[in-house]
Amino acid sequence: MRKILVQTSVLIGATLCFASCGNPSKDDQLKPTSIDKQMAMNTEIVDSPKPKVFSGFIYDIGPRFGAIKKEAIQNAKSISDFIHQEELDKIASLKSVTVQVLESDMIYKNIEKGTTATFTEAQLKLLRSLDYSTNLMLLVEFTELHKHTNSIENNYTSPYLTIVPEKQASYMFSEDTLKDYLSVNTEEVRKDVDPEKLQAAKLYFTVTKNGTVENLRLDRSSNYPKVDDTMIQLMKNLPGKWTPAENAKGEKVNQELVVSFGLLDC
Repeated sequence: MRKILVQTSVLIGATLCFASCGNPSKDDQLKPTSIDKQMAMNTEIVDSPKPKVFSGFIYDIGPRFGAIKKEAIQNAKSISDFIHQEELDKIASLKSVTVQVLESDMIYKNIEKGTTATFTEAQLKLLRSLDYSTNLMLLVEFTELHKHTNSIENNYTSPYLTIVPEKQASYMFSEDTLKDYLSVNTEEVRKDVDPEKLQAAKLYFTVTKNGTVENLRLDRSSNYPKVDDTMIQLMKNLPGKWTPAENAKGEKVNQELVVSFGLLDC
């Protein structure tokens, strides 16, 4: 009988970190792997290799889109405050500028349009009314001169942004450790997942000014309900604490963050 030593030192390290700082709810049926189980696995002799579970399951934890501070939003005067010079240099003539607030990834509200690089009064009023964790998109439509054909062509740029506090919320064990924790403790429900059928999932949650995790909601499913449910339970019963976000005055504020998992997506 061929004996193969199962190596799980990485999993033990991750589990030891979390076990030292807190335990998940006893009511949770989807409990993280225990220290005892990990240690037993490290010394167990088995007859066959453990089925390999695909990696890269958790690929981002943070604001939904590109982070921009509230102060920058409130002081913005024109599209140059949001768009890189390389993009601005492409513009031959400007057609339209639209500021759009996102209610979800595909639903917009509070849309204000203009035709100049400088924001209109209505656009400025909208921008200055936006609070932390608001997602917005700036759609700039323009014409540009094609380098090779010298013909005028239509083009656009559309940066997506999320307003973040001056000091963002942070997990006590670091983002990378949290990614490892979620990956390790979803291996069991992911062992039969077909990566080709997996979809990009977004799990939203709020880190409150008290450092607690609340308002968990799944905006997109991974196409595997057991995987989704496990992720929700793990985040609900996450060991350790969060350091709350702070505004420019040093006051603690709520911040919404997103766990992006499943298929890599924008």
